[in-house]
Amino acid sequence: MRQSGKAIVARTQEQAGSDPARTSRPSRQASRRTADSEPGRSWLFEPKTAIWIALGAALVLGGGRKLIASWRARRAIARLAFPNVTPEEIEQVADHGRGSAWELLRVFSAPGTSPQQQAAAGRALARLWKNDELVAEEEQAIVRRGFTVTWKARRRYPRALQSEIPILVAYDVPFLGDDGRGVGPDNLEWSHRVLGARRAALEEFSAWKPGRGQVAFTIVPGDFEGHGPHRLVLQTRVRTAGLSEHWEIEPPHIPFNFEFDPILRVESMLTLPDAGRDELISRAIRLEPSIPGNGEPSRYMAVGDDWTLKNPPRLAVATPLPCDLAHSIAIELEGLPDRFPAGRVVLSEQGAPARDSSARRPQPARFELSAMAGLPQDAIERPGIRRMRLVLEADPACGWADPDIRSIWPGRIETGWVEVEIVRR
Repeated sequence: MRQSGKAIVARTQEQAGSDPARTSRPSRQASRRTADSEPGRSWLFEPKTAIWIALGAALVLGGGRKLIASWRARRAIARLAFPNVTPEEIEQVADHGRGSAWELLRVFSAPGTSPQQQAAAGRALARLWKNDELVAEEEQAIVRRGFTVTWKARRRYPRALQSEIPILVAYDVPFLGDDGRGVGPDNLEWSHRVLGARRAALEEFSAWKPGRGQVAFTIVPGDFEGHGPHRLVLQTRVRTAGLSEHWEIEPPHIPFNFEFDPILRVESMLTLPDAGRDELISRAIRLEPSIPGNGEPSRYMAVGDDWTLKNPPRLAVATPLPCDLAHSIAIELEGLPDRFPAGRVVLSEQGAPARDSSARRPQPARFELSAMAGLPQDAIERPGIRRMRLVLEADPACGWADPDIRSIWPGRIETGWVEVEIVRR
C-alpha cells in the first residue's frame, strides 16, 4: 500500500524524538559554544597550544644554530683564499668538518704558500683524516704531497778518498704530530730500499716499520768507476696502520747525485794554523772526571783484555770553537811509551762567531771514550791509580764523511793529565 509523504515525515519525527542520543546532541553543541564564549578564557592557555609553541621554538632555535654555524664555516673557508691568512686560522678550519677539505688541500699544495701555512694546512688535514672525514684518495694525496726526504751527504768528494763514506737518509710526513689530535707518524708503516749504492743488502725492500723512517749506510769510493755524477735513489712504500681505511702506495722516488773530484785533495779540509786559535782550542778541550751520582752504578771502559777503567773521564769541549773538529782520539797512560786508539770526535758547525759577553755561555759538548785498543798483555802489572791524557790528531777523511764540517783544526791537541782507577775485569 502506498503511504502519503505526510505520514512518512510524521513517523520519522516520532522516531527521532524517541532516540535520547540524537535528542541530546544539539544540547551538547550548544553547551560547548556557551563555554567557549565565556569571558576570560583564551586559546593561548590551552595545553595543545603550549605543545605547538614548544615545537615551533625548538625548530626555530635548532635551525638558527645550524644556519649560524653554516655562515661561520663559509666565512672561515673563504678566509683561506687570502694570502695573509694566519696558521692559526688555517688550523681552525678543521673544526668545520669535511667541507673544508678541498680548500685545505689547495692551500697545502699552492706554490705561493709559506712553509708555516703549509704545515698548518697539513695539521688541519691530519685532524680531518683522524675523524674519518676524508676518502682514501684524499688521504693518499696528503701523503704524496707531504712526503719529505733529507739526504745527509756531500755532493762532491775527493777522488783520492779511500775510507768508506757514511750516508744518512731520513724521510717522513713532517706535519703528522704526536699530540694525538690528528693522524700521527705511528699510523703509517714504511718500507724502503736504496738503489745505486752497489750493496746487495740495500737492493731489497726492508721490513715494514711504523713511524718516521731512516736509512744509514756506507759507500766505498772504489766501487764507483769514473768521476760521476753517480746517483742513489730512495724508493719507499707506505701503508696505513690502525685506521679505518687500509691502503698502500709508493711515494715518489727521491734521487741524490754525487761525484768524485780528481782535483779536490783530502787535506784541503784542514784550515791554516795560528797561535791565537791554537791557544783558544787548547783551553776549550779538557778531560772531565766522571763521578756517578747517588744510587747510580759505576761505569767501566775496557782497557785491553784483562783491565778496565772505573768511571772513565769524558772529553769536554767548550763551544763555540774557531774551527770544526774531526779528530781521532788516542789515550796516553803515564809510564807507557805508546798511545792507544779510543775512537773519534766530530764537532761541526763551529767557525769564529763574535762572542757576546752578555749572552749565556752554552753548555760544553761531552763525548764518551771508546774502548782502548792495542794495549799489550803485560803493559799493566797491577790495578791502581794512574794518570792519563788524550791526544787528538786531525783526521780529514773523517771530516769528509760529515757534510756539516767546513774546516778542521790541523794541529795536535793534548789535554791535561787526570787520575784514573784501573781495576781487573
